[in-house]
Amino acid sequence: MPLLRPSAVLRAVRSPPILVQPFRRNISSTAQALNSPTNRLRNGIYGTILLSALGFGYIEATDTRSSIHTYTIPPLLRYIFSGDDVSRAGPEAAHVFGLRALSFIYSLGLPLHERGDHPYLPALNSTLFGYDVNTPLGISAGLDKHADAIDALYELSPAISLLEVGCVTPKPQDGNPRPRLFRLPTSQGFINRYGFNSVGADVVARRLRERVRRFARAHGLTEEEVLGNPRIPASLREGRILAVQIGKNKTTPETDMDAVKRDYVECVQKLGKYADVIVVNVSSPNTPGLRSLQASKPLTDLLGSVVAAANDVARAQKPKVVVKVSPDSDTPQAIRDICAAIKASGVAGVIVANTTVTRPTALTASPQTTEEEKRIVAKEAGGYSGPALFPRTLRLVEEFRRQLGADIEVVASGGVQNGKDAMECVKHGASAVMGYTGMVYGGVGWFGRMAVELAEEAEKIRRRL
Repeated sequence: MPLLRPSAVLRAVRSPPILVQPFRRNISSTAQALNSPTNRLRNGIYGTILLSALGFGYIEATDTRSSIHTYTIPPLLRYIFSGDDVSRAGPEAAHVFGLRALSFIYSLGLPLHERGDHPYLPALNSTLFGYDVNTPLGISAGLDKHADAIDALYELSPAISLLEVGCVTPKPQDGNPRPRLFRLPTSQGFINRYGFNSVGADVVARRLRERVRRFARAHGLTEEEVLGNPRIPASLREGRILAVQIGKNKTTPETDMDAVKRDYVECVQKLGKYADVIVVNVSSPNTPGLRSLQASKPLTDLLGSVVAAANDVARAQKPKVVVKVSPDSDTPQAIRDICAAIKASGVAGVIVANTTVTRPTALTASPQTTEEEKRIVAKEAGGYSGPALFPRTLRLVEEFRRQLGADIEVVASGGVQNGKDAMECVKHGASAVMGYTGMVYGGVGWFGRMAVELAEEAEKIRRRL
């Protein structure tokens, strides 16, 4: 049987062709509105605002003079890290976090730094330990104990001309048990009993050497050419100097002077070629027996050994040696003994002073002082640093300057809050002024602000002359 009858085939052939209409996509009114000139203009404005906000936020976040680094971040860190460092993260954890954060963003090429002009330059240009420096201001030891963030700290402000890292001991040691750092926010101070926690001289030496190698590679030099050039400071930055503070291990008995001298000399031999200044710490209150080394004979012997070792380091520019003394060694006889040891040993300067074991009444004088702060002041052992130490700093700076004369540098360290305080130190005979606690409470822009204020104080004096 045929598949199709002839009549069916004829009808199929004679049928008109089926016309296929082209597909036309209808555009919704919403899409038409989005594509309108008015909407494109509005989107452009919104995009510009967003990009501007991001750019402004980036500038604000990386400018150390921004208000967020003064009024927001320091109290925020105190709030987040409000524990005791045993059961919950506290002030020591905040210290570690802050330093690591600075290092990390520096490593990303986005360092915190002082943007714009620096009105205190060149007005505050000074000479310190034979180096031309931007300002007479610097960071005390204790902030960067292990040389983790040297370049990130220098980058904060050109006002930071002296950076002291450490204290570094010959062998690694843990320091005292936690908790060992206590805040006194009402009086803007600290009590610490760290006890020379250190990664050891070998680790710090490797970190300092790596800085030199990076610098050498960046400038087409060898490590030996960098160390052999007397015009390149150990800071590797023009107008800056790097100090490394050294101390003995806790297990080294202070009564064995030969062992004590070996500890300090070992540190000089490993670290001296990477330092512009070696700071001999014999004044920490948190290492048992250490302050006994400030007596005339042991101090003279120790400093003489350190100076001799410094003169033997394999670097064209030998590091200067400085001793850091205790504010509690403030009797006339104690000051005379220290000054005699400094003169006899050829030391280049003295840092006045370390933390104090005394508890000034000003620490709890404010009616806003909390019960916890009162407990800390009354019960916790350790060295106090903060504004209440400032009057003693001034008195000691003046006395050391009087006894040491003009040829030995006297560096003030203790209780400085602002540029006016720094000028008072200079008036009393300080060659330079160092701080640490003020930066913790005042934020990373503290040194820049202090430099501006110091320059203003200096201008006032010039106008009166």
